[in-house]
Amino acid sequence: MSQRIADSLEVLDLVCGIARQSPNKIASAWRQEAITHVASRGVEKNTVFAHLVGKNTPYTLSAAEIDRLIAAWINDGSHDLKNWILKSCGNSDSSRVNLFFIAAHATPLASDINEPQETEKHLVTTYRVLRDTALARRIKADRNYECQICNVRILLGDSTPYAEAHHVKPLGNPHNGPDHPSNIVCVCPNCHVKLDYGAIKIGQALFVNVHPDFIHYHNNVICKIKG
Repeated sequence: MSQRIADSLEVLDLVCGIARQSPNKIASAWRQEAITHVASRGVEKNTVFAHLVGKNTPYTLSAAEIDRLIAAWINDGSHDLKNWILKSCGNSDSSRVNLFFIAAHATPLASDINEPQETEKHLVTTYRVLRDTALARRIKADRNYECQICNVRILLGDSTPYAEAHHVKPLGNPHNGPDHPSNIVCVCPNCHVKLDYGAIKIGQALFVNVHPDFIHYHNNVICKIKG
């Protein structure tokens, strides 16, 4: 995937999350916050913006024009943004763009989410560290949504692939693992639970993309804490 498309999809994925949290803000505010976040990894903000608006392509947009497409995509489900990006994509980028727009808004609800009224309910609050969803999605897409442990590739009812991203050295206290590609793996939900609870140890041959220090941390800290 070209860097221009990678940066653009990362910005747009962050825009999705920001828009859900701040639906009353205007599209330019969503866009600027997302670009700032992507640029915080050491990329110039102007470069990220140039990639987003298609600079140096025949289809370059102004800031106002890209904001209108973003607003229509977020608020109305418009396909105009996707179609504009596809106009300047090669074949390899096009498949990634189409996959992104299929999955961009969705973590699907289970079909049995509406329980019978007589079922007794207890409120349970779960705290999870969720950072850089776009980076996690990039890792999953690079792995074709195939679990790096059991090789399962889950397809939902509409043929959308589903996988989960796991930080080998967990984010947040007390572990403080980094949100970095060398710490993220693509796994199925079943293997994700096993990793979270230290039920399995891992090796470098299995997770070739993971830094050895994080593998060591999982095997010697997470497995012992949970075991």
